[in-house]
Amino acid sequence: MSGPDAAARMIAAALLVCSAAACRRDTAASANVSADASTIADASAGDGAHARVKRGVKGGTDVTFVVVSDTHFGFGDIAKTNAALVSKLNAIGGKRYPREIGGTVAAPRGLLITGDLTEWGKVEEWEPFVATYGLRGAESELRMPVFEVIGNHDKVHGPWVEQQVSARHGGRFYAWDWDDVHFVALGEAPDDEGLAFLERDLAGLEPRVPLFLYFHLALLGPWSTGHWFGDGDFKRRLATILKGRFVVGIFHGHHHATGHYQWEGIDVWKPGAVKDGAHTFAVVHVTDAKMTLASWDYDRDAWAGSFTKPLR
Repeated sequence: MSGPDAAARMIAAALLVCSAAACRRDTAASANVSADASTIADASAGDGAHARVKRGVKGGTDVTFVVVSDTHFGFGDIAKTNAALVSKLNAIGGKRYPREIGGTVAAPRGLLITGDLTEWGKVEEWEPFVATYGLRGAESELRMPVFEVIGNHDKVHGPWVEQQVSARHGGRFYAWDWDDVHFVALGEAPDDEGLAFLERDLAGLEPRVPLFLYFHLALLGPWSTGHWFGDGDFKRRLATILKGRFVVGIFHGHHHATGHYQWEGIDVWKPGAVKDGAHTFAVVHVTDAKMTLASWDYDRDAWAGSFTKPLR
């Protein structure tokens, strides 16, 4: 890509990047509006006063969030499917949960996207992702903050997409709190740098703080081997870091499926995918007492399964 038109597009895309923090503590974290967030740089997670006084559990947690995966902008006419999904995400608040859960869905705090944002990692694929998923703030189609990570497809044509995600969130990996719940975004999957970030970040938390982790590549099952994360020792090292921690769950994409399994005694969910036929997203609700997950099928406009577990 060269010439004045290409340069203008690069500059315009760069202007869409916001300066969200790498770590946000005890704030209503937002990828679109971060003015109220206390910030801790990626390199200093776990350093200083934050490390000396570990964050504990206050109580009163009531957090709702949603999870999608594999948006794959650039693949056929998938932009239309993503636009339809955004419409359903905007409308999920106020719907009645399945009978086995009961109650109604609260307004989600934000949307987690577990990678493969684009088909090939091109600028012209990132731009419609930005427009559709609300990274422009007030001009957004999606009416909630977005917390995205990259997938393997986002790296095919180079580091462009990863650079944009890193610029938005202050680093390749980032973390924040909603009430007592701590979230850690670990990119495509936790590599050496990601594992080091996670270890530093968790050093600032008491072991009983509830955690959610998310990244793109699978831990078990289809497509969980044959790549750097599946065939190295990263999973073993991840399990070691998480030992003794209160991990409520892990989310990942890559498989283009909806499902649940356990890895190292930890609940793991695949929320569905925009690409291919698993058109569901996960609606997660966490309180001090329990966690529920309900899958919404946005083709049928109906619930497609649920999961509940106590947290006490």
